Amino acid sequence: MHSRRRYVSLGLAAVVLMLGLTATAGVSAALASKERRSAAQEMDRQVDLAQAAVAGEVRRYLDTVDTLAVALASHDVLTPEAFERITARVPGENLPGATAVVFVVPADGRAAAEPGAVAAVQDAWRAAGANGLTLRPASGVAEHFFAVYGRQLDGRPPAPAGADLAEVPAIADVLRQARGLGGAAISDAALLPDDPDRPSAGRRRALNLATPVLGAGGRLRGFVLLGLRGQDFFGGAIGEVLHPRVTATLAANREGGGLLPVATAHPIAPPSDALRRTRYLDIAHRRWRLDVAADPRELPGASSDRPLVAAAAGALPSVLLAALVYLLSSRRAKAMALVEEATRDLRAAGREARDRAALQRAILASVSEGVTVVGEDGRVLLHNPAARQLLGTAEDAEHLEDWPAHYGAYRPDRVTPFPADELPMVRALRGVPVDRAEMVILNPAHPDGILVSVSARPLDRSGGGPRGAVAVLHDITELRRHETELAQFAAVVAHDLKSPLTAVHGFAAVAAEALADAPPRPETAGFAVERIRQGATRMRAIIDDLLAYTTARDAPLHLAEVDLRPLVDAVVAERTAPRPAAHLSRAVPDGAPPVPSVRIGPLPVVCADPNLLRLVVDNLVGNAIKYTPVGRPPQVEITASTGGGGVRLEVADRGIGIPDEEKGRVFDSFYRASPVDYGGTGLGLAICRRIMERHGGSIAVEDNPGGGTRFSVLLPREPADAARPDGGWRRLQRPAETRAITHAMARSAPGVEP
Repeated sequence: MHSRRRYVSLGLAAVVLMLGLTATAGVSAALASKERRSAAQEMDRQVDLAQAAVAGEVRRYLDTVDTLAVALASHDVLTPEAFERITARVPGENLPGATAVVFVVPADGRAAAEPGAVAAVQDAWRAAGANGLTLRPASGVAEHFFAVYGRQLDGRPPAPAGADLAEVPAIADVLRQARGLGGAAISDAALLPDDPDRPSAGRRRALNLATPVLGAGGRLRGFVLLGLRGQDFFGGAIGEVLHPRVTATLAANREGGGLLPVATAHPIAPPSDALRRTRYLDIAHRRWRLDVAADPRELPGASSDRPLVAAAAGALPSVLLAALVYLLSSRRAKAMALVEEATRDLRAAGREARDRAALQRAILASVSEGVTVVGEDGRVLLHNPAARQLLGTAEDAEHLEDWPAHYGAYRPDRVTPFPADELPMVRALRGVPVDRAEMVILNPAHPDGILVSVSARPLDRSGGGPRGAVAVLHDITELRRHETELAQFAAVVAHDLKSPLTAVHGFAAVAAEALADAPPRPETAGFAVERIRQGATRMRAIIDDLLAYTTARDAPLHLAEVDLRPLVDAVVAERTAPRPAAHLSRAVPDGAPPVPSVRIGPLPVVCADPNLLRLVVDNLVGNAIKYTPVGRPPQVEITASTGGGGVRLEVADRGIGIPDEEKGRVFDSFYRASPVDYGGTGLGLAICRRIMERHGGSIAVEDNPGGGTRFSVLLPREPADAARPDGGWRRLQRPAETRAITHAMARSAPGVEP
């Protein structure tokens, strides 16, 4: 019998131990899975940052080259002094990796083979002031590209003028491409010619940016060529954006086909289980590949000891519980005595807990902030309900030494555990008041973590030293998130305003020089002033988008019955009206864009805010016309249908479309889908989504059968009165007058089909 009871006790203990260990393994696996997901999310964020930084820097370099070309073209005779004066500001443009800027003139290889042809080109530029210029034509080439003027940007001695750059295939190719495009172009990646002593794998990579310099009537006068060292350019673009433990490699097309790695930021050999991402960037008719890799254990917030701690914390109670089951089963009499003794202690602890709970309810009943009280021995005396909710667990830590591990307290970097001896309550026990100390609480109740501000004060110093401490906890997660969004908002605004400001600055200098010349050149000054006005117009468009973004979020709704037909007619009339020549894109060869073709179907009456709804329609129609390949007439179709408790308005086009992988992000603030050459602030669709959400509706995007994009806007037939800040009152309108004005505007716009 004794042996049988022993086996039963062992069996019960084994079952308890197995159940405990199984539960512990499940919790550890769940925590490890969550950390892997966090690592993947952080990796995607790092890739987005790198992609945006590279694309933005390339656009800035291309803008600089275009500005130099326009400034050089403004001089009828380009002298060395004029070249030096125009390029003098380039070193101050903060262009990491830039090696030299060169003015290049072309010459036909067959014509140059004739006696005296090269000498004639040489004499023409010597007459312009290039004294001592000696052109050295390469043999066996169809076309020569002579370097006439140059400015070194990397501190090296300047290369001698007169070299025939046709000897460098990558440079000759980008110059021909720039001439064919009529604008800026980027070369294939190539090995630097000044690294002949290095092995091929260790030689530095180079890129070249070129744009044509056009004279009167579009006559090609030469090229502006900007050389780049890939490693310095790439490091300057993303070196401070990426986490220092994330490795990024940029590869570009190489001469002869294939991809050549241009540069690597943070060259760290990733482990075999590293996270890897690949993105392709299409910029200036070139495709670049961005490869990003990182050890998931090195990413912020992606790795911790929580799975191991959970396993240890679960295994130990399981073993103890199994031992207790065995003890209770085998030694019943002794166990009963132990239970009785434990019960006496529990009853005493229960009375103490009830007294403490009564004290909490009396003192903290109306306190909404988290409050923690600790004794002079460091034991936690109480947490009020708000503190327990903030800390994410109903069980209190017994001692301050256990506090960081128990609640998952970390420093604001979300990686370093908060030291127990630096807790505000511990410092208050030493008599030091603490104000607004910040820590992150990261546990199963707060899997994404919350930022908490803690202030602590000593309690009762009448006995000569602190007898305890009280701490107040406040959740500042949302406050910090708003601060971060504000910082991102300011960064985007500064970045988007920098390019037009650069153009305004450059053309202001051109205008000043043209007016200061003797005699003055009013045509050049007028051209520069017009370009300044265009830059100011672009800045005003950016500011208008930002104001619309704020209005869509904060402006009160004024709901009214809105007839969609006159509203759409007015938007289409404005969007298709002929623009002055100064506003036309330089991508249009003859200066006259194709006339858009817009078909409008039957449209119903909806209940919405007229001004905000017009903003939605204007954004969708403007995008449909804007994102159309150059030279192709935009085709837009606007239709509506009713059903399902609302009205669905659809705007379809035959434009360039949106890649499937980007459809889920086009409604995010400041996000611009590929290709980025079409410009914009990335706020238009974010404004549309915010307006539709405030109306209780939605907006979606899908491919248009046959090519292009189709946007669908769902408006509820009658929004709830709770969504109306004016309590349901509707603003008085004059539909007849509005309809007459918008129909008149529609009749004056070409390409609109009723």
